[in-house]
Amino acid sequence: MPRSKADWDAWFARREGKQTYSKGTKKVKKLPATQTGRRASVIGERSYQEHVFQRSHIEKYADYRRANPTPAEAEFQRFLNELNGGALRRKFVREHVISGKWIVDFFFPDIRLAVEIDGSIHLTGIQKNKDKMKDADAKRFDITVLRLTNSEVAGNKQRLTVKLREAWRSALQRENQIIGKPYYGQKLPE
Repeated sequence: MPRSKADWDAWFARREGKQTYSKGTKKVKKLPATQTGRRASVIGERSYQEHVFQRSHIEKYADYRRANPTPAEAEFQRFLNELNGGALRRKFVREHVISGKWIVDFFFPDIRLAVEIDGSIHLTGIQKNKDKMKDADAKRFDITVLRLTNSEVAGNKQRLTVKLREAWRSALQRENQIIGKPYYGQKLPE
């Protein structure tokens, strides 16, 4: 424990990365973590932060899907970014986790609108049941869901714009289940 002012100055200088000399202090370059005596990490070894703050499997899978979109999802993202000169750019989140167990393809957090792009797998009975459960969970969390097929995304852009605007309006006019008022207490022009 430092006892004198000089000892305290030297202690603070060492802490800030400065080195003390008899004629004052001099700023020195800090060494990287591997050269300062701390334990070096090995590639492939889990770090302490990963151990404490480990992400769930669903979040990791959402990251994977974000990095590897389907062609219809990539096309719809391009469509959203170009719509009205980019008015919706950065207003949505791709592959968003809701309820801790479901992933929606696109999510607009401002108005709580989720857009699902359904491929051919969604025509099977098992997937239809999963979609019903996802929609029920979304409703429980006060989220409006718009379901589009791959052919709708690849087809007529005018019709796609109309469907998106209708869903946007219904999400705006929907009453918030928590406070009982519409999200934006204003009426939309007809």
